[in-house]
Amino acid sequence: MKHYLDLVPISAKVHRKQNRMSIFCIILAVFLITAIFGMADMFIRSQIIQAKIDNGDFHITVQGITDEEARLIKKRPDVKAAARYGVLNFNDDKGYTISDKKSIIVGADEEFVTQLQMGVINEGNFPQNDNEAMITKNAGENLGLQIGDTVTIKRPGEPELSYQISGFCNNTSKIMSEDAYGVFLTTSAFREIGDISDSTVLADHNMVLFVQFTKTYNIQNTINRLKEDCNLSAEQISENTKLLGLLGQSSNSFMMQVYISAFVLFVLVLTAGIMMITSSLNSNVAQRTEFFGLMRCVGATPKQIMKFVRKEALNWCKVAIPIGIITGVLIIWILCALLRVLSPEFFSAMPIFGISIPSIAAGIAIGILTVLLASCSPAKKAAKVSPLAAVSGNAINLQPVRTAANTKFFKVDTALGIHHAKSSRKNFFLTITSFSLSVILFLSFSVAVTFMNHVLTPLRPWTADISVISPDNTCSIDSGLLEKLQENPAVNRAYGRMFAYDVPLMVNGIDKITDVISYEQKQFDWADEYLLSGSVQAALDEANTGLIVYEPKSDVKVGDIVKIDIQGRTTEVKIVGMLSDCPFNNAADVETIICSENTFQNITGLSDYTIIDMQLNRNATDNEVNTIRQMVGTDVTFSDERMGNESTRGIYYCMWLFIYGFLAVIAFITVFNIINNISLSVTARVKQYGAFRAIGLSMKQLTKMIIAEALTYTISGAVTGTILGLIFHKLLFGMMISYNWGDPWAVPWTELGIIVLIMLFSIIFAVYSPVKRLQKMSIVENISAQ
Repeated sequence: MKHYLDLVPISAKVHRKQNRMSIFCIILAVFLITAIFGMADMFIRSQIIQAKIDNGDFHITVQGITDEEARLIKKRPDVKAAARYGVLNFNDDKGYTISDKKSIIVGADEEFVTQLQMGVINEGNFPQNDNEAMITKNAGENLGLQIGDTVTIKRPGEPELSYQISGFCNNTSKIMSEDAYGVFLTTSAFREIGDISDSTVLADHNMVLFVQFTKTYNIQNTINRLKEDCNLSAEQISENTKLLGLLGQSSNSFMMQVYISAFVLFVLVLTAGIMMITSSLNSNVAQRTEFFGLMRCVGATPKQIMKFVRKEALNWCKVAIPIGIITGVLIIWILCALLRVLSPEFFSAMPIFGISIPSIAAGIAIGILTVLLASCSPAKKAAKVSPLAAVSGNAINLQPVRTAANTKFFKVDTALGIHHAKSSRKNFFLTITSFSLSVILFLSFSVAVTFMNHVLTPLRPWTADISVISPDNTCSIDSGLLEKLQENPAVNRAYGRMFAYDVPLMVNGIDKITDVISYEQKQFDWADEYLLSGSVQAALDEANTGLIVYEPKSDVKVGDIVKIDIQGRTTEVKIVGMLSDCPFNNAADVETIICSENTFQNITGLSDYTIIDMQLNRNATDNEVNTIRQMVGTDVTFSDERMGNESTRGIYYCMWLFIYGFLAVIAFITVFNIINNISLSVTARVKQYGAFRAIGLSMKQLTKMIIAEALTYTISGAVTGTILGLIFHKLLFGMMISYNWGDPWAVPWTELGIIVLIMLFSIIFAVYSPVKRLQKMSIVENISAQ
């Protein structure tokens, strides 16, 4: 041995058991960082793919410019692609139809389809001249059209437009849900539809320029240069907010709040890792006071002792960091595989064995940084050990006794446990800080659950895959069709509703307007989950009764008798329940009354449906859906919501796994951290416990002492964490939720209760192992333990 630092590997072998928990703490911290960054990376990757599919692979749109200005922008070296785009009849305001179906007309440059949108062309190619058109796949299938056939667009009061089909493009969720067709034309053909085809101003043709930049970093600087060079105002530029937000390049004020929130959570995670490792290293150093005292005896300086502790901690990283990273990567792979199983349509592009370089780099860098920062305090503590400590043993024994254990309120064993916990102020501070960070992290990340439920509307139980809707929103769909659909093997569940819109209503002498809607048995079962007061069953079983949907300004209450007037026929209906939610959105000041089909028939005299919803079997094919379409005929609106549902389901699964997965990791770390700290604390006091046993304390009393110590740490940490956690929760809630949606902050009692119960429950496991270990040791072994 040529240098005192050569003792590090020798010490590691001798103190293998003592170092095991410290190494595990480092592994856990690295795993935590790797898993979080990896899950976030995979989540962002999948969201970027979906954002490009849903909204396009462009960064900004520019409006209010001419064709010449658009050409100049396209030629800029910082612009990778640019294309003009316009749309007509998007909201069915022009009345354009193909075979009596609403048709949306799109005019664009070819680059829009080939470079700025993902997976648009299904077959064929984009129109190469003004006489060609590319139509959506559903139009080709429903009308039996092929490439080379002619498609005709009808316009009210104007000549028809005919084009030769050059190809088919994939359907969109809007097209399918509205039972509409889509048509792509060249820019010049699109402009000929209007009366000002000679204008070169994009806005005159309801067109804008879509722009994709060459580089995806410093996009805001690129936008500013574009504004300056082309003399554009801020109002002329619109960002693709979702895509830029996912790339971390958005200037949107809401996205800036999300960035700040993410940074706050990152700092909390880093702090939690540092505190967890510091607490472990502190206990580890305390157990080896004799060793450091002996090093001082043979001439080691305090500075050398500090270097030794840091070198030893970094030496642990050789084993801990690779294990932490490998474990984190495995967890990421499992989550990616799970997402592909849960929603293959949405996550098919996500690699199961994807490697997240940022997460691995973060795990290594933050792992080393955490260990270096965490080892500072224990290193200083070890350097302060005097040579005399070599014969006195434990550093805890060197703590000056300021006050005796308080036996005024507790028995001596319990009082000693509390006294032990508070005897070292620094250790007490580190431990409760470590515990409190678990509460802070849990409460802080729970805000993400509320954020998720605001950003994404999860699929409700009643969400339909296919809807058959009356074109004029009347009760005109034959009730016999429902029975046929229920017998179809591709249909898992089918249910109909009758609607009566804008019906005069009188309640307590006040005239109002209401929508009356019928439910059948299954829909009433779903409604029961949203019941605020009253009885759902009464509305189903009793004649002329109904449920009211809650509205803040509503005058209708449970128990009221309302009078409904339809075509001069007045019926009294008793309100027997109130619901918090339903599948329908009404205009302001319009009530919603839900009743049974029998009651609806009594009120209106109608028995046919306005809408029939279907939930398909998971393995239902497009051919089976087309068969259903042919069954219902062309006199109704056939709304296919599967694409929108699949997108919502996929995004929700991804966020759900990320957020709840991390909350589960926090809960696991909380349990481990408490067990680890209590175990190390007991190990550091083995000699003291041996002395207590020697003077007559029973194992039952020692157990009470350990429990009291554990409770002191846990309760103190829980209280501190609750106070600070609520502050962080309110701060993040304001930035992520209140700022955008205006929701008032409230104390998260459920989340707070969960994490506190986890902490208290962890004490059972934290105490069990050390007590069992003490029971197996003789008094002599206790006193002479190293």
